[in-house]
Amino acid sequence: MILLSLKRYAVTLLVLVSGLSQATGLQETQDNPSLQAILAVNSQAPMSTLTRAANQLQASYQQHPERHIAKMFYGYAQLFMATDFLAKKNYMRAAETSKLGFFYIDEAAESEGSDWQMRFLRVRMDAFVPATHGRCVVALKDLDYLQQNPAVPADLKPMITLMSAHALASCQRVADAKAAWAALAQQGAEGKRLSEHSTAPEWTPAELKAIIQPLSEVPL
Repeated sequence: MILLSLKRYAVTLLVLVSGLSQATGLQETQDNPSLQAILAVNSQAPMSTLTRAANQLQASYQQHPERHIAKMFYGYAQLFMATDFLAKKNYMRAAETSKLGFFYIDEAAESEGSDWQMRFLRVRMDAFVPATHGRCVVALKDLDYLQQNPAVPADLKPMITLMSAHALASCQRVADAKAAWAALAQQGAEGKRLSEHSTAPEWTPAELKAIIQPLSEVPL
């Protein structure tokens, strides 16, 4: 079942919540509905809580189409709901929900007016899902865009290299993937740390600063 590796990604996102909460501070989280909804999605909360967060995100992007972050994390939410359906052996519903999740992630990344941050968030998912999802080609396209975009902060380069290594491996470009792993190990302390991750790592401080916090400041 191609959704099984989504379980591993969902578990990783339990760690992401801890890093995000520490970086933003409890009071700021409580005062920021946007961040609350994102945290609910990433924390793999009970299905009822996850559903409420997804409904809030859906209402936001429907009312304010320019809020691409809401649509992006609505897509994330669908993928995490798929893991719940999978755990309950509702394989058809899991597959349908997973497909819907990728649809909204693509919508958010490709909507008019979306920026490099949306492309980054798409590849942050695509680079780590199983190769059988067929997302590696999309991931490599986004990575090429990010690598050529001067607006992308330099301190995100190690994470971009890590995502490249995973996406290249998924696309069966073994030699290129090995070269990316080797390059990552040479990108300072952060590159060396990330080179030890065989699955999706927690949000890095650079990601929190350049992507999650700025985008979540937009009210839902």
